[in-house]
Amino acid sequence: MRISPCQNRQDAINSWENHSATHMPTRIRMPSISFVVARSEPGHIIGCDNTLPWRLRTDLKNFKTVTSNHVVIMGRKTFDSIGHPLPNRINVVLSTRTATNQEGVYFAQSRASALYMADLLSALNGYTEIFVIGGGTIYKEFPFNKIHLTEIYAPNIVGDTFFREKFDMRSWKLESETRFPASERDEYPFAIKILRKKDETTFRHRTRSLARFFTIDKNLAAWEARQLSKLRLPHPKKGEGLLDLVQLELPNIRDWIVDKS
Repeated sequence: MRISPCQNRQDAINSWENHSATHMPTRIRMPSISFVVARSEPGHIIGCDNTLPWRLRTDLKNFKTVTSNHVVIMGRKTFDSIGHPLPNRINVVLSTRTATNQEGVYFAQSRASALYMADLLSALNGYTEIFVIGGGTIYKEFPFNKIHLTEIYAPNIVGDTFFREKFDMRSWKLESETRFPASERDEYPFAIKILRKKDETTFRHRTRSLARFFTIDKNLAAWEARQLSKLRLPHPKKGEGLLDLVQLELPNIRDWIVDKS
């Protein structure tokens, strides 16, 4: 359904509501939010001078397996330390600095904008999980109900960035744990754990009103055209023309909704 920018806002809202009532639900479930974290034990260090203070090739392979074909959210420093967009993933970078989107990378200047963009791109691709991959300040910005946690058993590691989250097993469930010894591939012994919050309703069952993905304002026509160009999917699926019909809201006026029902 195409809505003309010349319509007034109330007519547009009524038109959309009438359309959605007969064609699709007015709310859709958003992806769950998961963290991927590697930290030293017992120091809980996750970085030093914006680099990883260890060499664990097995863990890097696991990170690629877990996050591929999903949207990943990261901070600007993490993106710069990686040095390039992560392949086979949609990269959303949260940064207060103005930046130009590039192939497979979309910049957002607020948490709400980053999460909106991750939600939209996940919904269009059929992804059910968003991964937050760091760094330290970015982990503090988002709620989560699941974590892929790598614990590196190296008490002498020195660093300047930490992830000190404590996991009370009365509230968290250990779904799996795999241990690895030090080897030629891996500098230190480590374990890869998956923990899930036992009561995950709050963060897992997020929904958005479909109307929040649309806005009608003739003054936004040029802005919307630029956004549609930025949000072209790297690997469109069926219904590739959907983005031609979407008119996005301004990032700073949208929020995310929790459905506790």
